[in-house]
Amino acid sequence: MATKTTEAVLQHHGQAVMSGNLEMIVQDYTKDSVLYTPNGTYKGLDGIKAGFTAMAKILTPEVTASFKTIKQEINGEYAYLLWTALPAIPFAGDTFHVRDGKILMQSVIIQMGR
Repeated sequence: MATKTTEAVLQHHGQAVMSGNLEMIVQDYTKDSVLYTPNGTYKGLDGIKAGFTAMAKILTPEVTASFKTIKQEINGEYAYLLWTALPAIPFAGDTFHVRDGKILMQSVIIQMGR
């Protein structure tokens, strides 16, 4: 079986986040994955699930409906994504390290609207 590309993993991840499906989100990570957010660092599958549970308070269906990608760059195993979800989130960014079809590391920064 071929390994999913970084772009394919990000596409799946985006669909999972937009749907709010926590089990689908966690499928993109491994037991060794790390998620860095302004509210904490989450490690492993249970940690990643906790991190996205916390972010669900911010990434409501109303917010994700207005999601717009500003910039996406993919270089091999690494990706950089800038996005908005106006008016709630005027600016946000993610960085990813993807290997063998899984997100090994993700960092997230979100600027909330006033």
